[in-house]
Amino acid sequence: MNKICQHPFKTIQIQNTGEVYCCCCYWTDFYSFGNIFDQSFDEIWNGEKAKEFRRQFIENNFKYCKTDVCDPAYDDIDPKLTVAYPIRIEFSYDRHCNVRCIFCRHEKNKEEEEYNRNKEKRIEENFDRIFTPVIQHAELIELNSAGELFASKHSIEIVKKIININPQIKFRIISNGILFTKKISQELGLEDRLSSAIISIHASTEKTYNKLVERGNFKAVMENVKYLSELKKSGKLETLQLNFVVTSINYKEMIDFVKFAKKMHARAFFINYHRQIDSDKLETELDISLTSHPKYNELVKILSNPIFNNEYCIVNDYLKSLKPIKLSFLDKIQRLFKK
Repeated sequence: MNKICQHPFKTIQIQNTGEVYCCCCYWTDFYSFGNIFDQSFDEIWNGEKAKEFRRQFIENNFKYCKTDVCDPAYDDIDPKLTVAYPIRIEFSYDRHCNVRCIFCRHEKNKEEEEYNRNKEKRIEENFDRIFTPVIQHAELIELNSAGELFASKHSIEIVKKIININPQIKFRIISNGILFTKKISQELGLEDRLSSAIISIHASTEKTYNKLVERGNFKAVMENVKYLSELKKSGKLETLQLNFVVTSINYKEMIDFVKFAKKMHARAFFINYHRQIDSDKLETELDISLTSHPKYNELVKILSNPIFNNEYCIVNDYLKSLKPIKLSFLDKIQRLFKK
């Protein structure tokens, strides 16, 4: 056995175009194994493109992966292993959302919405034919890293279909937490099928949260996180994770966020700001992890706090690699005026 990233051997990610990836399409530079509308699943999963992608891990040559942004999910994998079906399926295409985050897409595009709706309709029409055999063999379904599951009628119907096909399935839910209520969880039958709940909050205070999340509801998020915390304590939820994208607006609340996560029996996950969707016009202003940012050294100092080394806290590799920089007197003056 070798320690190899498990995604190419165990996971697929479905986009609304029908393209199949093994994980985040941005991190694999859109390397697709195939298209579910044009090929059989067996042709995709065991095809030459999939084999070629897996080969890079066997040869330790990551030419298709963006290793500077990806945190590999290492596991003991036999490189000669042939798996008939993936055990984990990620539905990562439904961009419906009830909020607009400053570091995500925050402008509506009617043409894009119509395009996405047409793609969703095609998936709905072909869902049973394409996914039933795969879901029957799956152990875990992930929803929805592209938008907000509970704000989408399409994704809610997908959940119902999945449970009908495989009543033993487990779910890994990614959500902003506003609509992730006890009521909807019980109505959909999720409460007894939750493996992980990942809630994106990005702040410890309502004031900072409101600067980052337009049309958000901090009080609702707090109430629903407490509900999920109770599930975690009771053993119904395996993992509760609270996400925090580090920016120049919220970085001073990182330590308090870790303390809150611990109180909720959760783990805090910190990731650097990186804009993958739409433009990057806010990068120089929000990305405090850039050495050119006037507050860069302040962030590095905060990250040196021992609290970030605890088991209830995860800091992504990029942030962990940051080192303080020495500034000349002139640099200090220039940065002072930029603040």
